[in-house]
Amino acid sequence: MQFPSTFLRPKKRVQREIEGVIQELRRNARNGLHLGCGGDIVEGLINCDAFHPAADRKIGATDLSEFPDGSVDYIESHHMIEHLSFAEAELAFREWARALKAGSYVVVTCPDFEGLVKRWRHSSDEENWRSTVKMIYGSQEHEGMFHKSGYSAASLKKRFDQAGLRTVFIYTPYPRRPTPSLCVIAQKP
Repeated sequence: MQFPSTFLRPKKRVQREIEGVIQELRRNARNGLHLGCGGDIVEGLINCDAFHPAADRKIGATDLSEFPDGSVDYIESHHMIEHLSFAEAELAFREWARALKAGSYVVVTCPDFEGLVKRWRHSSDEENWRSTVKMIYGSQEHEGMFHKSGYSAASLKKRFDQAGLRTVFIYTPYPRRPTPSLCVIAQKP
């Protein structure tokens, strides 16, 4: 798998290349999971969410027991891990590593906590209390929309390493959205 070079390259170009990598990983997945899908259904993947009715399966990120060891060839999760406590995320990452086939990839995007701190410091008080605070704590309109944790690129890499997943790519800002976000791609050795 060829990952984008981020050195001195325009952000839009790198973001398009990341989207291309994700599309390729999806195409190559025979048994891929989209965890915490919400209403964002990805064709070709098993869309899993503990709360959203559009999900193919009502599965939370910490229990993939219906998938045998080494049976999943791709996992994708966008802006979901911040809804898990640190202890739940540790369980989830170990469970993902267990279910993944050797050589398979996991793609995670989440709010970039360092970016959120910068946003807080450089935004007006009104903007922070109207918008930034929701990026930190979640929109909270129902049980599944509370944020329980936060990550920087380094802290997420450390968590993947502890679960036995080798981080192969990190980029921020990705995806393009109002919340400062980061993308981490890891591989099961």
